[in-house]
Amino acid sequence: MEAPPLDPDDWSDEQWQAHLRASAAGTGPGGDDEDDGDDQGAVLHRRLRSSAVGTVTGAAMMGLQQALYGELPAQDVVIEAESDDPDRDRSVFDPDDPSAATISLVAEPPTGHDD
Repeated sequence: MEAPPLDPDDWSDEQWQAHLRASAAGTGPGGDDEDDGDDQGAVLHRRLRSSAVGTVTGAAMMGLQQALYGELPAQDVVIEAESDDPDRDRSVFDPDDPSAATISLVAEPPTGHDD
């Protein structure tokens, strides 16, 4: 398929739609049938990212970000779960001081049989 004109008004709506369909199908300019180097850039990016130079550059950029903007606050992860543990009331969680949380776990869950 031919390349689009410099002046968009030179083509009719039907010509533009045909060109867009052909481009989306990979048969026009920028489609899969042409080697425009996009895949090569992705390969080079993956290769650089896993190399020693990429690792050092990435660490330097992270250090620069920390120097300019300060240390990022730590993200707390909280998971809530339902429990049928009869001792769950002995677990204490203080939202103002999560480091002082106390969790009660039963070593052997009750079997329901009184022996």
